[in-house]
Amino acid sequence: MKKKKQKRSWLGHFLDPEPEHPLIEDKTETVTLQPALRQIGITDCPICKHEVAVFLTKTHRPFVNCGFCLARIFYNGRESMRRLKRNMTEVAE
Repeated sequence: MKKKKQKRSWLGHFLDPEPEHPLIEDKTETVTLQPALRQIGITDCPICKHEVAVFLTKTHRPFVNCGFCLARIFYNGRESMRRLKRNMTEVAE
């Protein structure tokens, strides 16, 4: 059973006031922001020829996500990765 909270009398309210704001412990933690996907370079979109970033997936496969023509291109084969690396400008970390 739940215990009901007792109502305080008007006399108790003036003699022993409750704090208006409960005390909050200051728990400061350092936050390290990291990008969700690692950018490895910049290349031209194979469809619209705009400059786009090359990212790595969780399985370490490169892909391009073009914001202009909405193309999403994954490079899974050995030959496609070789061609991408030849055309890509690498980004220093």
